[in-house]
Amino acid sequence: MMKLNSYGKINLFLDINGRLQNGYHIIKTVLQSINIYDEITLTPINDNKIIIECSDLSIPINEKNTCYKAALILKKAYGINSGILIHINKKIPAGAGMAGGSSNAAAVIKGLNVMWKLNLSKEEMSGFGAQIGADVPFCLVGGTCLGEQIGDKVTELNDFMWNNILLVKPEFSISTEFVYQNLDPDYYNSYDSSDILKHISLYNHIKAARCVSNTLERVVEKFYPEIKEIKKLMVDNGAISSIMTGSGSAVFALFKDNDSLNKTYQIAKEIYPSTLKSKTCKYGVKFID
Repeated sequence: MMKLNSYGKINLFLDINGRLQNGYHIIKTVLQSINIYDEITLTPINDNKIIIECSDLSIPINEKNTCYKAALILKKAYGINSGILIHINKKIPAGAGMAGGSSNAAAVIKGLNVMWKLNLSKEEMSGFGAQIGADVPFCLVGGTCLGEQIGDKVTELNDFMWNNILLVKPEFSISTEFVYQNLDPDYYNSYDSSDILKHISLYNHIKAARCVSNTLERVVEKFYPEIKEIKKLMVDNGAISSIMTGSGSAVFALFKDNDSLNKTYQIAKEIYPSTLKSKTCKYGVKFID
């Protein structure tokens, strides 16, 4: 048996630069791991099968599950005849733009690489991960990274350290596909990443926090104006900044101090039960003894 934690992420910056002929969008994003994580347990089984169990009944446990996809890709690539039982104890909200499914897949790739003695390099694991989802290569690395192309070209940055983060997941979830289908080309190149990248490189985290941006908010807010209301609640109660993460629906805010974080947490929790405190972390997947 092997246990791993797979960590969620937020997007400190996300802009769309164009669209490829295959339909994928070219993006530039600053991704950041946070200390909200799912617990993944890998258990070898005698049957040559992939079996998924999950504590969240809304998550598919068939071939649509990212963990299933990760295990299947490795089994096929290396002719593995062993079976695996994958249990997911879900803590990252689903449909939130926090890379829960992607980080789960990253954990399975890292775990099975060890369990099945595949000796895969970081680049090889990233290549398999990119076949599952654009966020998986980042989740294999974790910390603070720049994501380019479709998000799968990952460059490690200096650590963005922040201890007072509040996340609000409204009752609705959003399909990434839906958001990109409704993305107006007029929204391309809405923001410039140079300032936030400069501030992160200089460890000027306060200035970096004031530069957070997400083009996809403009799409989501047309259908779900509640996103604006959540951001306003955060800023009105002392947040330095507040934006939606990824394609939503979760919104995060960066607070200077624990007092303002806790005050806003109490207010938000009354309205949105799925409100979580968090902080940044340096890894996407962690092996647990």
